[in-house]
Amino acid sequence: MILIVEGADLVGKSTLADRIAATYGWPVVKIRWALVGDDRAETVGIATATIELLRALRPSLILDRCYFSMWAYGQETAYLPELITRFERVSGVTDVRLVLLTASEEELQRRYTREPDLYFSLATIQAANRRFPSLLPLLPRSVPHLHLDTTAMSSDAVFTHVAAFVHDSQLAT
Repeated sequence: MILIVEGADLVGKSTLADRIAATYGWPVVKIRWALVGDDRAETVGIATATIELLRALRPSLILDRCYFSMWAYGQETAYLPELITRFERVSGVTDVRLVLLTASEEELQRRYTREPDLYFSLATIQAANRRFPSLLPLLPRSVPHLHLDTTAMSSDAVFTHVAAFVHDSQLAT
């Protein structure tokens, strides 16, 4: 199974990914951009490599972010719906699940104050957080998803929901 954990910075992606990894023994893969040149070319390259590797290897792993993140963080996004749809090349050959984590703007501000992000301003993170839910209709139908608002949820509660989501998938196969 490939579990994709998406969402803006500070919503709890890495905490969740690490806990799922410890439970299932799956490695966590973090996809990050250099963002020093052409964002579109870099994202297309990351997407193409990700799709082809996952399609060929069919690994059990957790993606702590995928190229889908550019939908929420990118300036130019017109090319992304088609690129996101291409992920069906992976989900057509192996089980894929996506978990989207979001939080309220106030909670993100509280978390940012406690631990400022090294790359993005609070305003950028909040804007991405608002945009992330619009990713869900773009996903291929073969990618079931779970959207959790982590504002008032403990990390234990988030883990419990996601573990049930993963478990339900494993029962179906």
